[in-house]
Amino acid sequence: MSANTEAGKTVDQAATAINDAAGNVSEQLAALRKQVEDLYADRQKYMDQARHAAEGYAARAADTAQVQYEVVADRVRERPAQSILIAAAAGYILARILGR
Repeated sequence: MSANTEAGKTVDQAATAINDAAGNVSEQLAALRKQVEDLYADRQKYMDQARHAAEGYAARAADTAQVQYEVVADRVRERPAQSILIAAAAGYILARILGR
């Protein structure tokens, strides 16, 4: 009977070890899940910051382009003949460069 008792103790010890290992794995998985959630939240925060920064840059670029367009339009209105000559010269140079 002592063989059965020893076998029973060994089985109990093995079961306890398996339960402990399963508990450790569960704890580690929970910790990993928390880390992944934290990383995802950080990624979202940085993506939002980048999106806001990009929107700001785009808005400033659009404003600058609009101002420059208005400056050029005003110059063309002030000096139409000179503007036509400059445009024709630029077109001629581009045509020569492109071989047309």
